[in-house]
Amino acid sequence: MATDTAAIDSALTLLRATGDTLPYPGTWLPAPRPEPAGLVLAEDEGLSRLVVATDTGAVSLVDDEGADLVNSTLAAFVACAEAFRAAQVAAEAIDDEADEELAALGEQVTERFREIDPAAVAHENTFWSVAAEELGYGLL
Repeated sequence: MATDTAAIDSALTLLRATGDTLPYPGTWLPAPRPEPAGLVLAEDEGLSRLVVATDTGAVSLVDDEGADLVNSTLAAFVACAEAFRAAQVAAEAIDDEADEELAALGEQVTERFREIDPAAVAHENTFWSVAAEELGYGLL
């Protein structure tokens, strides 16, 4: 499914509003920037980029070594970002010493990601799997 300009602009507006609470260290661009892999949404200059493929709508983390799928669609990426932010808010209410509660929250958000887009947590090293694990450790 192709991703049109309106969908990308809408997603960027939502993602910029979420800001630095997402588990990506880069900066959200004011407007998508074209490159051969697709349209760049965010960039950690010189290291990596979050790119949406205009033909499929898939969002990937792209660096000098290649591309790793983050989400199957831009809509799934936004939904995962919203789920992650909700989990962060829930984590803020948990005592730092409550390791079991934090771990359970990490597992819950992983399951939520799986409901949204199974590819997002297809293995333990995906973007959202790592984010959920770090949240469960109280790191994010």
